[in-house]
Amino acid sequence: MASTDASALHYWHPIPADGRRHAFRGGRRWDGRASATTVCGAEVAMAAVSEMDWIYRPTCGYCWQRLIDEQRERDRAAGRG
Repeated sequence: MASTDASALHYWHPIPADGRRHAFRGGRRWDGRASATTVCGAEVAMAAVSEMDWIYRPTCGYCWQRLIDEQRERDRAAGRG
C-alpha cells in the first residue's frame, strides 16, 4: 500500500459564519481548535456543526480549485501527467 503524502492531507468543515464548507490542511477531521486558516487563506472561527450544515453549506470554490491545482502539480512532479 502506498504511503500518503502528508502535504496532501486535508479535511472539509462547514463554517456557518460565511456559509461555505472550507478545506483545511493537516489531517482528516476537525480536532476541536477554535480557529484555523482555510486552504483559500481565510482565517475562520471553528465550531461543531450539525448534519444540516453539511447538507446546506456549499463547497468553497477557491479551496476546491487550489486543491485540484496542487494535486496536478504533484502528479506532474511524479511523472503522472
